[in-house]
Amino acid sequence: MVPSRYKRIALNLFGTVSIWCLHLDSNMLSFLRAPTPPRRHTANLATIEYEDGISSQTFHGPGSRYFVSHRIPNNKSFFNPPQHLHLFQTEEFIVEQGTGIWYQPTAANPANRRIVKQASDANPTVCLPKGTFHRFENASDTEPLVVGIRVDPPGKNAVKEEQFFRNFFGYLDDCRKHGSQPSIFQLELFLHTVDGPLAIPVPGPDSVKWWVSRLMMLFLGVIIGEWVLGYQRTYPEYYSGKDTGK
Repeated sequence: MVPSRYKRIALNLFGTVSIWCLHLDSNMLSFLRAPTPPRRHTANLATIEYEDGISSQTFHGPGSRYFVSHRIPNNKSFFNPPQHLHLFQTEEFIVEQGTGIWYQPTAANPANRRIVKQASDANPTVCLPKGTFHRFENASDTEPLVVGIRVDPPGKNAVKEEQFFRNFFGYLDDCRKHGSQPSIFQLELFLHTVDGPLAIPVPGPDSVKWWVSRLMMLFLGVIIGEWVLGYQRTYPEYYSGKDTGK
C-alpha cells in the first residue's frame, strides 16, 4: 500500500494544481484543444459499425448477462484497448467467436499474465478483478474476435458503460474518418465516467500505479479537458440517455 503521507502529499498537490487551473483563462490553453470532427449520429442504434464496417458493437437488453458485444476485426483495430484498469468494478469477458489474448503484466501468478481464450474452449470466459492492470487483443491478423462484456456490479454500471462505449468509440471513429488526432483530454474525460484510467507506467507497486493513473485521469480529463477546454462527458449524437454523471 502507498504510505498515507505520500497520499496526502499527492492529494494536496493535486488540489493546488486544480485551484490554479480554475483561475486560468481558457483562451490561454486553447491550443491544447484538438479540432472536433463532425459527429455521426448513432445514439439510437443497437448495433453500430465502425472502421468502414469492419468492426462493431452491439448493445443487448437489460436481461442479458453481457450488456455489449464487440466485433474486433484484427489486432490492429482501435477496439484492441491499451493497458488500463477499472478502479471499482470487476470485468468479465466471453469469447463468442475467434481467439483473444488477455495480458495482465503485474499479476501475482505468472500464469495469469497472458491468457488465451477461444470460442471453442470449454470455458471461454475471462474474469478480471477490480484494480487489475490489463489489456486484450484479437490474436489474429485476419480473423474477427467477438467478445461479450459484463461489469459487476451490473445495473447502473452497465448504463454508465453503455454511455462510455457509445461516446468513446463514436469519437475515435469520427476522428479516424476526418483525419483528426483524438484528444487525450477528451479520451481521459470519457474514461473518467467509468473510473477506467489508462495505466501510467511508473515504477513501484500496483498501488502506486493505481493512484498515479487515477490522478492523471482526473487532471487531464476533468481539470484540463472539462473545466478548462470545455469537453463534454457525453454527446447527444452518440448517446441519447441521461448523463449518468459522477
